[in-house]
Amino acid sequence: MPDEHTDPRCLAPGEAGVLLAGAGWRRAVVLGDSVADSAGMAVVPGYARTAWSDRVAGALREGDAGAACLQLRARRELSLSEVRSCQLADALGFGADLALLACGGPESRARSFEPDALELELSRILAALRGAGCRTVVVITPFDLTRSARVPAQRHAVLRARRRLLAERVEAVTLRHGCVQVDLAAYADAYARTYPDASGTDPWSAHPWRLNSRGHALTAAAVVRTLGGSPGS
Repeated sequence: MPDEHTDPRCLAPGEAGVLLAGAGWRRAVVLGDSVADSAGMAVVPGYARTAWSDRVAGALREGDAGAACLQLRARRELSLSEVRSCQLADALGFGADLALLACGGPESRARSFEPDALELELSRILAALRGAGCRTVVVITPFDLTRSARVPAQRHAVLRARRRLLAERVEAVTLRHGCVQVDLAAYADAYARTYPDASGTDPWSAHPWRLNSRGHALTAAAVVRTLGGSPGS
């Protein structure tokens, strides 16, 4: 069975330092819904119980030992409107040059999905961060929710349709504001085509909509690899 040191979807030892060396980000902020939090994280053997936000903070310090990171972790589900009202002021006050925004999960799972409202709220947040001088903003959207054993089969078609629409809307907004998108579902799918996943382990914990330790490791790798190739690095 793979572990995070042999899983090609995860960062290899020393990879983060190489990717982020000289990137120049000095102050990073993590905000968004509860997927960034380690509460309720199930441990997959071979994958450390470390939140993706802590992994990314460590990766940034590999590239620059003086990098500071503020983590505005949500202990509950936050929609984008709640992120804007509860977290954005603190994020702006920190004066970050790199922002990592995890979003889209609560909206995708809601009784009704309102992509226009999501696009508006996301645009407001990105405009505020960029307007405050944040050089690089990364928007992170979730893994395929239908990979979770908690999701009944009869909801798969609806959730997959929502995921596609979410990815399209987020891509449009991020491009409009000069930001970067990390689509975790697309990241997992891309690696699956080259490296069939023999582990049989989905990224979700049994705790409602929280990532397991492998999911956190994959998220960190997707973010760091994207940062390593972003124009801001």
